[in-house]
Amino acid sequence: MGTSKSLHFGDLSFKYTKSSKPKMGLIVSRRYGNAIERNLFKRRCRSAFKSIMVDNNMGCVVVVRPKKPDLSFGAIQESFNSMYDKFSD
Repeated sequence: MGTSKSLHFGDLSFKYTKSSKPKMGLIVSRRYGNAIERNLFKRRCRSAFKSIMVDNNMGCVVVVRPKKPDLSFGAIQESFNSMYDKFSD
């Protein structure tokens, strides 16, 4: 990933760098919850990333890490919207 910058929006922590095409990585430890909860978080993040970053063709590599467990889809989507607003400037 090279040199990256960190951002925190809501309950998500992002590390990002510019890229030619959008990519996302996820770091979710066992402290987040059981496998079902971790996979639900990952599915929600992938969906938000695709609908906000990929569909708008934002060139970035993003690594996402939750700060607390049990995040709603609305909270995740709001964090990704804030990330999109940061990149579109």
